[in-house]
Amino acid sequence: AHKSTVWLARHLPQNRDLFMTGGGNGGFNVYKYSYPSARTTTAKDNHPMGVAGSVELLNSRVISTQPIVSFDWSPDKQGLCTLACLDQTLRVYIVTKLHKY
Repeated sequence: AHKSTVWLARHLPQNRDLFMTGGGNGGFNVYKYSYPSARTTTAKDNHPMGVAGSVELLNSRVISTQPIVSFDWSPDKQGLCTLACLDQTLRVYIVTKLHKY
């Protein structure tokens, strides 16, 4: 969804199914991971094989002209985050409505 290199990814501390990625285009994407109905299946050679879940893009924003190189979620306040970009800025953001997922 970035259409550029993904520089980093971080899970939300309050909900491990939500995570963000920071891209080389200055993009910030929030995703939700959904677990599969069964964690394993049997392969053709009768060996157990893991099943991947699915990922849904919840929100996407380009917030800089330069890559996002550092990011951290607040462990105390859900949705509060800080990030740094190569345009020499440090930013503080809040991502709202995360409790709905």
